[in-house]
Amino acid sequence: MFNPNQRKFSRSQVSVAALLTLEDKDPVEVLVMDVSMNGALLQTDLKLESGTYCNVSILLGHFQHELPIEAAGVVVRSIDGGIALRFESVKIDSTPRLQSLIIDHAEDPKQVEV
Repeated sequence: MFNPNQRKFSRSQVSVAALLTLEDKDPVEVLVMDVSMNGALLQTDLKLESGTYCNVSILLGHFQHELPIEAAGVVVRSIDGGIALRFESVKIDSTPRLQSLIIDHAEDPKQVEV
């Protein structure tokens, strides 16, 4: 059974637009609800099976597309109104932006493990 206390990285609550891309499909707009260095919870009406591989671009910046955080992930579970992704990889130039997003939205930035 899933135990949130076994997580290795801090999670931060966010409300950030993102694009989710499945193989051979057009990107779908989703909302990132929380995020860590290992994954994210996405608000979406998509019903995806656990094990589904996808790419996510978390849209940051004034024009949302200028500084995306890009990661490849796999669906680890579906919940009502959303999906949980585990990041398989994060693009090297996206890692500092992901760390900043987590720290900037943390309840206690001094306690964040990234």
